[in-house]
Amino acid sequence: MLYAAAIGLAFVSPWISYGIYVAVALSWFVPDRRFTRRHEGNAPG
Repeated sequence: MLYAAAIGLAFVSPWISYGIYVAVALSWFVPDRRFTRRHEGNAPG
């Protein structure tokens, strides 16, 4: 959904679309809390 907004906004202001792309890319580095909570108890050791 954000990618579609970035494509549309690229015609208005490329810098806004660049910012959206960067925000989406950075969101991939944030771990999902549901996943980490589920696997904390299963860690060996």
